[in-house]
Amino acid sequence: MTIKEALTSTVAFILPKNRIEKALIDAELDGSADYTKASEKAIDLCMAGLLITLITSADETEDDLSTKLPNRDVLIKAFSALYRKWNLVDPFSPVIPKPTVRQITPW
Repeated sequence: MTIKEALTSTVAFILPKNRIEKALIDAELDGSADYTKASEKAIDLCMAGLLITLITSADETEDDLSTKLPNRDVLIKAFSALYRKWNLVDPFSPVIPKPTVRQITPW
């Protein structure tokens, strides 16, 4: 299986092929190269970039034709899972402020 086939198998039903090719070029990946374990991180991050384009895309309606994207929550969860897999900072995770200790009083 090539890198392009691996990406196409996951998002081809939603994105046009030229968008997938652009993502490969932006990630500096050779689409005709074999899918290997060594290139897994680069491929996952390329897929995360494609998911971001889907998350920020709007549903389209024109006359009788309607294009509806998958649920954005599902796409965000998939994106977050890819980022957690590689221990990267997830931009969609909620920021919970940590309490700061200002004074310690002995009893």
